[in-house]
Amino acid sequence: MDRNCLTISRWLWRKLILDLRRRGRGRRESGAFLLAPADRTRIDLYICYDDLDPKCLDSGIIVFRGSGYVPLWELCLKTHHKVVADVHTHPGRWTEQSGSDQTHPMVGVAGHLALIVPHFARENVGSLRGVGVHRYLGNHQWHAAKARADFALSFL
Repeated sequence: MDRNCLTISRWLWRKLILDLRRRGRGRRESGAFLLAPADRTRIDLYICYDDLDPKCLDSGIIVFRGSGYVPLWELCLKTHHKVVADVHTHPGRWTEQSGSDQTHPMVGVAGHLALIVPHFARENVGSLRGVGVHRYLGNHQWHAAKARADFALSFL
């Protein structure tokens, strides 16, 4: 299992991006956890943050409370999946991590990936172009992966 290569179907990526766009309404961040079967890195399921914590998008930025993890872990147990990454949107084309993103990883386990989609997911619905990829190293340290060199997120 290569943690440096995640795959997702073009159909599921498109559905995810459209879902993030709708939830963010073009004016606020939105996000989701990306799930894969326990022994794979092929993403075949996602769950949006606000399905787990209904108030997490209310301030315009994501403020995900700890209670939202309970239904996430229950879903993982029920479906035999694991969280392989999270994804959230940023305004504009900037896909680096904010100070808050760096300080508060959605999953604080070394190796976890955080993807950042530009323009509140209003552009490039069927493309991975412009998506920021960040690997959590632990102890609030991150590595911004370079596409094709350090990390591959690709369509099936």
